[in-house]
Amino acid sequence: MTTTSATTTATTSIAIGREKRSITAWLRAHRPETIGTPLTIVAIVLIWWAAVSVFEVRAVVMPSPVDVWQALVQALDPSNPANLYGDIRVTLYEIIVGFLLGSLLGLVLALILVQFRIVERITKPIIDAFQSMPKIAIAPLFIIWFGFGSVSKIALVVVVVFFPVLVAALAGFKSVDQERLEVMQSFGASKWSTFSKLILPASLPFVFTGLEISLVQAITTTIVAEFLSGTAGLGVVIVQMGQVLNTAGVFAVTIILGVIGWVLVLILAAIRRRMLFWSIDTRRPGI
Repeated sequence: MTTTSATTTATTSIAIGREKRSITAWLRAHRPETIGTPLTIVAIVLIWWAAVSVFEVRAVVMPSPVDVWQALVQALDPSNPANLYGDIRVTLYEIIVGFLLGSLLGLVLALILVQFRIVERITKPIIDAFQSMPKIAIAPLFIIWFGFGSVSKIALVVVVVFFPVLVAALAGFKSVDQERLEVMQSFGASKWSTFSKLILPASLPFVFTGLEISLVQAITTTIVAEFLSGTAGLGVVIVQMGQVLNTAGVFAVTIILGVIGWVLVLILAAIRRRMLFWSIDTRRPGI
């Protein structure tokens, strides 16, 4: 009896161990967020709906998820003359163009400064001063210079994106191991070969960190700029809906902005994984 019981216990332990390993393998193959994130969103919506129902919160203060869903459907209904597709295009245009121009300018200036260290030392205090200055404070100047259209929003986004990318790129270009540089030079490598095969790959993790930070700031800056002087865009819609106490509409536009930001971050993350396939932090857990 004792031997049979021990055998059964051992068999059960082996089965449990196999089951745990299979669960772990499944989680590695299917990232936890594929299930965890949707469940978390569902839980938040249920808690939100229960709180609004139990405490009888007025819709003007906190709308129910149903009200927000209806406002979202109306905002995205192509047959609705008041749909938000035009405003979405304007906001996306301002974010993407400003982000790309600001990133390009930051990278180019970082390349110039790293080649001329004396220029970097001279301009470093100026860069630090502008980096620490709240950029939204100069928004009125951009409105005066570029008007109330998209150009002023793009210009402000360029300034906001420029400095984090510049600082990150400078840090990346300086992070290259000096011994590796000397080895490349000893083999007679040209400046372009040294840059493309050593400096650029080594600096890419820093550059993408700056790009990720700048992307979030670009989205926020665009919306705030539209608050201040926009004639079209999701920021303008939020202001208009707030003025008529359309809280559900404000929530709906906020959700649209969240989805836009999420998609843009996913695109940037995919580009990072593509370009930094050799980096440990871009691999899946367990690989």
